[in-house]
Amino acid sequence: MDVKKVLKEDLPLQTETNVFILFNVLDVYMTYVLLRRGAIEANPFANYVLETWGFNAMVLFKLIIVSMVCIIAQLVATRTLRTARVLLIGGSVVVGLVVVYSLGLFLQHFS
Repeated sequence: MDVKKVLKEDLPLQTETNVFILFNVLDVYMTYVLLRRGAIEANPFANYVLETWGFNAMVLFKLIIVSMVCIIAQLVATRTLRTARVLLIGGSVVVGLVVVYSLGLFLQHFS
């Protein structure tokens, strides 16, 4: 792999990657909003990080996972573009559903 070429050109599946990142940022935001209103973190790993090191560490934990998925998708894209696309779109759908669920919780309990 030519590093200069990777740094100069658009990444494969750039739009799908951006959507995945956007949905994850929305998830972090909704988590923040819900936690500020007394909700609890449902993800046991994220909750452990939250309880042990605080909210900033939990955000870092979530963003590290997002970064790992994006890197894996880019590596997969070098071999099979379709598989990488499915990974990113599938991840976006799952996280998007979490954001919609969080919004529903907010509207039901806190509005």
